[in-house]
Amino acid sequence: MARERRKGRNRSELECFVLGVVWQLGPCTAYELRVHMARSPSTQWSGSAGAIYPLVKRLERQRLLAAKQVWNGRREGCLYRITPAGRRVLRRWIGPPLSPAAITVSYDPLRSRARFLRLVSPAEREAWIAAAGRALDEVEARVRAWEEEFASAVEPFAVGLTQSGEIDVAGRRQWLAQLRKAARAAAAQ
Repeated sequence: MARERRKGRNRSELECFVLGVVWQLGPCTAYELRVHMARSPSTQWSGSAGAIYPLVKRLERQRLLAAKQVWNGRREGCLYRITPAGRRVLRRWIGPPLSPAAITVSYDPLRSRARFLRLVSPAEREAWIAAAGRALDEVEARVRAWEEEFASAVEPFAVGLTQSGEIDVAGRRQWLAQLRKAARAAAAQ
């Protein structure tokens, strides 16, 4: 009974994402996993040592990842690969069925802040919108760099990931333009 509960336990998005990245990259170290996640134009996933190293160890204890000790020239480390059990968990997470958390309005801290723009002066709103546009330029550059790196990837869905990023950037630019128009109309009243 306890074993069945553990088998069917809901996994966090980060746990399954890490399993997927290890599957996609092939055997890799926790450090390589962190670097890959940190280079992504998305900040959705934490690539911090405090998040990744304990998570990888936990997935290893649960036999979803297997570790092999390797020597990298300076010190010993672990090379992780996904196990058959890890692949089964990953396949269940991919779906279908898709969980309600998978199909939702995306997490967007910028949108959360915009909700309260009425608190600041019209000049501060305009400055906020301009700053958001400049920051979006940086995100767009990261998406392009990611696309250049992975456009020729063997993984056929890598292109779709960068296209999704491009669509997100374009949508946010359109949203910022509408927000600027609304802010100017509110300031004129």
